[in-house]
Formats: sequence, structure tokens, C-alpha cells
Amino acid sequence: THMDEIRHADSFTFNPHKMLGAPQQTTAFIVRHRNGLREANAAGAKYLFDPRKNGAEYDLGDLSYTCGRRTDAVKLWAMWKYYGRSGLGSRVDQKVDELECFVKEVRKRRNTFALACRPWPFNVNFFYFPPRIREVLEQRGILRPVVEDEDDMSGGDDENSFIQIPDDIAKDLAEVSVALKLRLHEAGEIIIPYQPLSNQQADCFRLVVAGKKDLKESDICHILDTMEKYGADL
Repeated sequence: THMDEIRHADSFTFNPHKMLGAPQQTTAFIVRHRNGLREANAAGAKYLFDPRKNGAEYDLGDLSYTCGRRTDAVKLWAMWKYYGRSGLGSRVDQKVDELECFVKEVRKRRNTFALACRPWPFNVNFFYFPPRIREVLEQRGILRPVVEDEDDMSGGDDENSFIQIPDDIAKDLAEVSVALKLRLHEAGEIIIPYQPLSNQQADCFRLVVAGKKDLKESDICHILDTMEKYGADL
């Protein structure tokens, strides 16, 4: 599995409030060495942490620079207790399926949408092309015109298989992303962020597939259909 090699790590962190839908904020930082956190963070404030008090070894406050006042561990423990290991595992597996479904739908609507980079757990970065930009990209051979009834689901995960936006179009496309986000937000339809990528000059949209809520195929189609509706004249 993807987690097998974690045994070689000296420490790692993960965010259950992202992948598993735990209440914000729930972040775990796991270290191999028992006293590592205390040695790094302890301030030794005597009015708070007195090693002579009863049960001092169970006071974890000095292990964290926040003094351990947030109950992050309780939220993760309660979720694990309620859903169990298999329940949480099923939730992650479901998100894998939902991400693949979203990617498939984006590729099905090629020339209107395109992946900006390889999807990774659990983010999909993609472009929306309004008709005027789509036409320019097709004329330059960057996008291949869609033939009616053509079924093309091709698209590998190699970095070279993702579209590269020319510099002279990137600024225009970035402005489209900003304008479309504002329209969707003001219409009360969708709040979806845009962001830069190191391999692209233009900002792209970013969807995070996470949490407890199901992302059905109908939800995915609604997102993309709505973006087309509000972005067609940009």
C-alpha cells in the first residue's frame, strides 16, 4: 500500500480534518522518538508543568508549542472509536473512487475542461476553457477539435500528457478563472478555489475530494455543467 514505507520515516503528519472529515482542526504529528516533542517544545513553565505533581507523566502540555489546550486527539479518538479502522478505511477508498470519477468526467469533456497536472490524493487541478479561448487553442493545435460522437478518454498520468498553456494565453485564462469564481460565488452556486501551479503559467481550478459527504456522479456533472453555464461568455 501507499503507507508501507512510512516505517522508514522519523516522523510524519496527517490531517484527519481533511481526508476523514473530522472537525476542524484535527492534525496529528507522529514521532518515532519518545522524548522528541518534549525536547523540541518544552518551555518548562513551573506554574503549569510541575514534574512533582501526581500524574505529571500524563500531562502532555509541554510537548506542544500550543500547550496542548486544543483537544485534537479527542476528536480523532472519538471518530476512530465510532467508525473503526474498517469504517475509516472505507471512507478513504470511497474518496479514491470519487476522484477517479471526477477525472473521468473532466477528460470526457475535453476541450472544455482539461487536467492541469496529475491528480493526487485527493486534489484535482483543472482548467475551464470558454469558447473563445478554446477556439484559439484548437487553431494552434494545442487542443484537437472534438469530432461528433468521438469517444476519446485517452490521457496518461505522465507530466508530458497534460496541456501546457502558452504564455500569451495564460494571463487571459487566469483572468477567466477569477471572473468565473466570482460569478459562481455571487450566484450562490459553487465556491471553488483557483490556484497557481509550478508547471503552469495560468491559474487553474482546484477541487479537493475529502470528508464525509458523498460526491455523487450527479454532483460532479452539476459542478462542471454550472461552470460551463456561467463561463460561456467569458
